[in-house]
Amino acid sequence: MSHFFVVATNENGIITDEYLASDLKRALAQPFDFSDVFIYSHGWWNSPNRATQDYNRFTIEFAQAMRLLAAAAPASKLPKASLGIGLYWPSMLSADPAAFSNNFQAASFYTMEKRADAVGEHAGYFLLKSIALAAAGASKPTLTRLHLIGHSFGCKVVTNALQWLTEDKRDNSALAALNQLTLNLVLIQAAFDEDHLEKGDEYGDIAAKYDKLRVLATISKEDVALQTWYPRAQSAKIITLLDERNALGAVGPTPKAAKQFGGRKDLSVDASFQRSTVANLKDRFLVADITSLHRDKKLLQALDAQPDSFSGHHSTIFLPQLYDLMAGFLFGV
Repeated sequence: MSHFFVVATNENGIITDEYLASDLKRALAQPFDFSDVFIYSHGWWNSPNRATQDYNRFTIEFAQAMRLLAAAAPASKLPKASLGIGLYWPSMLSADPAAFSNNFQAASFYTMEKRADAVGEHAGYFLLKSIALAAAGASKPTLTRLHLIGHSFGCKVVTNALQWLTEDKRDNSALAALNQLTLNLVLIQAAFDEDHLEKGDEYGDIAAKYDKLRVLATISKEDVALQTWYPRAQSAKIITLLDERNALGAVGPTPKAAKQFGGRKDLSVDASFQRSTVANLKDRFLVADITSLHRDKKLLQALDAQPDSFSGHHSTIFLPQLYDLMAGFLFGV
């Protein structure tokens, strides 16, 4: 049996559900026996309806892919029961898609960039700490894996949540409990700088603090939002244009950042991609280039996946090959 929560926050990243902590504690106790927890975060420019639609589609299509491989994969590798948590945070100037203020949405890049970090610092941190402590305190612990999945600025949310837990000086019990689990971080077209995982930078502690953490990051040359607009937006914040700021979802991590994970393994994903390509890999940081998928006109036509006039294929993520990639990476199947 599986279950799905939608967790809403305000613009400061404060969770509005006062019963969430107790609900999580109950969920991670018997008789649910969840073996896996998934935390999802959407990115910028999502209304409540759009975020809900995306979560519904992504989770049901990923679950469908998992069901289809269940007959061929060892049951011991797949989730026995899973808890999904979709984090909704205000990523538009107004939650009403028809509001006049949303005509200026493109100008909210810097506001939403900071907001995504705030959501990770508060809501994401709270979720991780609550899950870790609830799992550790269960009379019969069954949780073995925690999967954090973000898209675009949502990658900042889930990654900053991990970072803030490492910085909790008051109580390290949650960090210790989380390190007893298998941790997976999936960064789909991550909208943060390629060097933010370096020691001393935004999220520079997670490689060393979570020794079981593995990362899968996708990149694409057809992602106009990250290839074109992201560097231009970042250049406006720095003194010299010579210091180009590339997105991790455009080029992957810097060599220095990758080194902290023992290096990076590069993969190319096309329409013929097989899960076995990643199933037996032990590398801690995989970079999957999905450019070929975004250039495959036959595939995109079959999926009715058209590029956005502003962002290109930044949000073309509902792809069977991406689900297979994630399944191979998360479960080794």
